[in-house]
Amino acid sequence: MFTFLWLGCLIALLSSCSKLNNAESIQVEIWHNGSPLHCGAFESHQQIWSIQQLAFFISNVKLSGEDTLQQPQLSTTPWQTDNVVLIQPNLGDCSSKLENHDNAASKELLASEALKSNHYLQFTAPVDLDASEQLSFTLAVPFELNHQNPLLQASPLNIPNMFWSWRSGHKFFRLDMQSPDTNWVFHLGSVGCSAATTMRSPQRDCVQPNRVTFHLDKKHTGAKLVMHLDRLIANTAMQNNDSCLFHSGQESCSILMSNLKTQDVFEWH
Repeated sequence: MFTFLWLGCLIALLSSCSKLNNAESIQVEIWHNGSPLHCGAFESHQQIWSIQQLAFFISNVKLSGEDTLQQPQLSTTPWQTDNVVLIQPNLGDCSSKLENHDNAASKELLASEALKSNHYLQFTAPVDLDASEQLSFTLAVPFELNHQNPLLQASPLNIPNMFWSWRSGHKFFRLDMQSPDTNWVFHLGSVGCSAATTMRSPQRDCVQPNRVTFHLDKKHTGAKLVMHLDRLIANTAMQNNDSCLFHSGQESCSILMSNLKTQDVFEWH
């Protein structure tokens, strides 16, 4: 009798530990071909590619359940402001991942690299992921924040390499990659924005806002948001003339936008 009672208490304890009804963050992972990328290199299109930069903005985060709807506030950090977060995973050189990081210099380097990266949505107050069945968010910066003077905006909206101009606004998603033979980039942002000059803000939304909203059903515990890199770049040629900067005539932009909307590029695990 005592054994069964002890086992019941142990199971209850383990079960409570696994619950996420008081979560302070959601981790973001980058996957390729069904597995997490732990460094910035992978094989695709019969070449080895290295990621020079991968970063994207997420806004308007919502959690919904059968009888609940939460719009959690994001905490203010160098990576989050006004409920907008910049995700920039730490995908460094793959060879350095194999080195011994026990010495002080290596630990200092790792700490320095960590300051340059962010792979979390952090909330000001705990949220109930157990009661949530769907995660919604927009891959973009909201219009009211997208066309302001970046010199006067709080971090991360003042990061130069994620900004086009006052008129065009921010790059919502940036992926720069390199192979031994070619460079390939995908920069997503609003286009067709009207203003007197590039140094002025538009008064109305752009012709192509290019904001993509996702409604993701929970697959596991809800502790992770996964971005599938291979699904994003599917059906592209990955050549110099196949990059997407939303210039006219770039067919790859249509393919990439279609992939974002139809290929389960994001999943909530």
